[in-house]
Amino acid sequence: MRLLHLTAVGADVPAASVEFAPRLTVIYGASEAGKSYIIDALNFMLGARALRSIPEGIGYQTMLLGIDLNDGRSVTLARDLRGGRVSVFEDDLRELPKRAPDHSLSAQHVTGSEQTISHYLLNDLGLAGAQVRKNDRNQVQALGIRNLMHLCLVDEERILAKRSPVESGVPMARTADRSVFKLLLEGQDDSGLSSGEDPTQFRRINRGQVEVLDRALAQLHEHVSGSPERPSLLDQLARLNDSIAQNSRSVAAWLDARSTLVARRSELEQEALRHRNVVTDARALSARFGLLDRKYSSDLDRLGMVREVGTFLGYFQGGACVLCGASPEHQNAEHAVYESAEVSLSVDAEIEKTTTLRRDLSLTLGRINDEERRALASLREAQSASQAIDDQLAQLERDMRPDQEEASRLMETRSETERAIGIWDRIEELEALRASVAQERPQKTDEVAEGISSQSQREFSAIVARIVTEWGVPGADECSVSFDGAPDVVMQQRDRVDRGKGMRSILHAGFVVGLGEFCIERDRPHPGFLALDTPVLTYRDAEKREDAEPADELMTQSVARSMYAYLATSYPGQSIVLENQTPPSVEADGCSVYFFTGTPGVGRSGFFPQ
Repeated sequence: MRLLHLTAVGADVPAASVEFAPRLTVIYGASEAGKSYIIDALNFMLGARALRSIPEGIGYQTMLLGIDLNDGRSVTLARDLRGGRVSVFEDDLRELPKRAPDHSLSAQHVTGSEQTISHYLLNDLGLAGAQVRKNDRNQVQALGIRNLMHLCLVDEERILAKRSPVESGVPMARTADRSVFKLLLEGQDDSGLSSGEDPTQFRRINRGQVEVLDRALAQLHEHVSGSPERPSLLDQLARLNDSIAQNSRSVAAWLDARSTLVARRSELEQEALRHRNVVTDARALSARFGLLDRKYSSDLDRLGMVREVGTFLGYFQGGACVLCGASPEHQNAEHAVYESAEVSLSVDAEIEKTTTLRRDLSLTLGRINDEERRALASLREAQSASQAIDDQLAQLERDMRPDQEEASRLMETRSETERAIGIWDRIEELEALRASVAQERPQKTDEVAEGISSQSQREFSAIVARIVTEWGVPGADECSVSFDGAPDVVMQQRDRVDRGKGMRSILHAGFVVGLGEFCIERDRPHPGFLALDTPVLTYRDAEKREDAEPADELMTQSVARSMYAYLATSYPGQSIVLENQTPPSVEADGCSVYFFTGTPGVGRSGFFPQ
């Protein structure tokens, strides 16, 4: 990727902007003119937590960073100067945005989240999801864009620091820093490593596990305090099982007898029900036949009355005959006697028939009453037998109660015994587990190499040596990169960290420039841009300045000229150099120079207009 511009905007202030040239941008001038602020602002736009405020920035609200991505798109990152999220506009903006961003991303890296500026930029570099080793136990962490920034944004403090250029300065991140350096050189992350256990954490967890087991064992021992030991409990359980078996046989005999009685009582109840139904039916029939008998009796009474009074009907009234309906002129003298005799015969015949029916009904009623009496007698016998069985069952229940109570006592005792045995078994298991846990040791981590091949080491060392040689650094003919420990430059058998400020700065610059060139030429992942703050501490005279410290080892102007010429014409990436002194002439294509005067009203005083 390539940086296009850094622009600060606000509502009522003119835009403050620096355009970055494709190859080399040099910004020089007086101290306190805002040169270092540019690296701080770049760092802030690429996910740093905060940006220091300076008086000249009052009134400015938003910082914009234009970037050409590797996929050919030009985007603008926008972030409030107070911090917060990073807005992404898929356009090259140079003024305060007037529309909603295309993406709103968290400035902080969040593992597994794609809604962060870290993931957005790493995805463009082909590094999204990469893992790097973070400790000597081979545990890994997700790569974040912040893991790369100390290799491409090198401020004045870092370039002078007495530590390897690959280290970010965070003690806990040293292993991760070296893994990131390996990832850039080799193009392969550490996701395939198998991790071991942290001995300190393992011992803490192990002690905690043992303490928990000790507390559990103490509680179990309290439950069986006063209880016999497990062997005695097993003998007791065997005796209890024998007693329960004998008691069960006795209770089973009682239960068999009880079942027989219950079955007989059920039969008697069914028999009593049948007799009760017979009695009910007989009484219903008897009641209906009694009604019929009374009807027959009433009919006989009426027939007798008709026979007694029928002969007198014709003597007391004239007109038509009441018996046959004949008119007077058709009646003879014996007519009434004759008709009365006929009526009497008819009545007698009806009386005889009714009497016969009543006699048959009486016989039927007798049979029904006999059946009712027999059913009542059988019902009483069944009820008496059922009551006798109830008495037998009650007595059987009384006889069974001691055996049942004994069975309950034996079962309860066996349950308590089995519970105590179970607790002893649990104690034995926990004691074995405690012994096993107490003897556990943390899993050892398999030793792994740094992962940088000998070929990559040789090629990278050769590139750095060639670069500092072309820059004319004194002693560069004996320059190499050491990979023993943290990779760093060694020159004339002296480590870079043991040299003066000037030598530390130029060798640090040569290291990171060599890293960018190595990655870009081999199509390895790299941000593509590089910002260096005061890489060359120079002196203008051939002799050492009287006020210079012996350890300063300041470079000559020839080293500065060679370095600028190299960055302007040979370095394949984009570089930004911040300097206090006037740089040599930079006139190559793709380069630009800014001069910050540091004096309000004279030229450009700094990053922010005065």
